[in-house]
Amino acid sequence: MEFCNFCHVVNKNYYICKMKNDILKILLVQHDVVLGDIDANLNKIGNLLSTNTQKADLIILTEMFSTGFSMKPERFAESTSGKALTWLCEKAKTIGSAFAASVMIEENGKYYNRAFFVYPDGKYVWYDKRHLFSYGGEDKKFTAGKSPLIVEYLGWKICMQVCYDLRFPVWSRNVYNYDLLVYVASWTRARQSVWSVLPLARAMENQCYVAAVNRVGSDKTGDYSGESKVVNQFGETLAQSIHDKECLTYCEISLSKLHAERQKFPFLNDADEFYLKI
Repeated sequence: MEFCNFCHVVNKNYYICKMKNDILKILLVQHDVVLGDIDANLNKIGNLLSTNTQKADLIILTEMFSTGFSMKPERFAESTSGKALTWLCEKAKTIGSAFAASVMIEENGKYYNRAFFVYPDGKYVWYDKRHLFSYGGEDKKFTAGKSPLIVEYLGWKICMQVCYDLRFPVWSRNVYNYDLLVYVASWTRARQSVWSVLPLARAMENQCYVAAVNRVGSDKTGDYSGESKVVNQFGETLAQSIHDKECLTYCEISLSKLHAERQKFPFLNDADEFYLKI
């Protein structure tokens, strides 16, 4: 496992970055994905990013951003030294921003839907998707993660999750006092009404910001309309991408405003205690 020079490990899934920013500048990259064509997808996203005029602290891509959501990991999965993660690390260093995205990874004969948080210096940490989409057979091909990931970056505590994890509020329960919950997704149009509602619910129940990025386009696995968004702790949408269109969406969120609201109305102090069996 690699981690940023500004960071140190508190435990295996908790990392601290010493730099602090009250305002976190987020860029959502809502993009189409060519199924299985890593080079085409990296070029496409690179071209999209080349049109950006806003300096972002964190750039968020989609689930399996380099291949599309596929149940053929034996064909498309890469190692951590493969093209996708190498590209993320190089882009982070070139642009000077952190990146969040998931990649299809092969490791020791197993396959993972792995979300990476890549720091601006190109170092990274990761989270393996906990809830595998059994309806689509993901649980037959991939190995589920066992531990959450909380990253501290620029003074923000960020929780990383992937797509189907959105349906399971116990897993996202804010027992870590995180500030921003990030979902990278390939959420189909057939269940878009759920995608429209649950990011708002996760934000309100966890008293946090939510940044949820979904792909657009279509392939053999489904049709996707995007609706990427940033939501505040009141369930209010601060920024939303254009439906059915590749685009960049910029948003700024405030840590001091979030913490002031938590102090004013600290309802998480009254939450029930429970333990997850993992």
